[in-house]
Amino acid sequence: MTLLPDGHVLLINGASSGTAGWECGREPVLHPDLYHPDKPVGSRFVAQNPSTIPRMYHSTANLLRDGRVLVGGSNPHAYYNFTSVLFPTELRLEAFSPSYLESQYSDL
Repeated sequence: MTLLPDGHVLLINGASSGTAGWECGREPVLHPDLYHPDKPVGSRFVAQNPSTIPRMYHSTANLLRDGRVLVGGSNPHAYYNFTSVLFPTELRLEAFSPSYLESQYSDL
């Protein structure tokens, strides 16, 4: 989870079943969620656009100075393993852009 400057919380990466690490995680969470603590119960979580990169155990999300979130990592293995596994070690990076960076909010 990453706390965003607008008070919302970004929940990103991980597995929706199994356990973390050692090849036990399944069903990667590709859709990040934004948690809005100020909204009524039942409408606090909003799904965002999905990633195409499964990021399981040992992934990270860091807030950048420009408001984007740098997303990287994933290594559910004992060593770096890039082949012959369900979820290979992942070294690519992505930049997630929260909705507050959309053009409709640029004049606020």
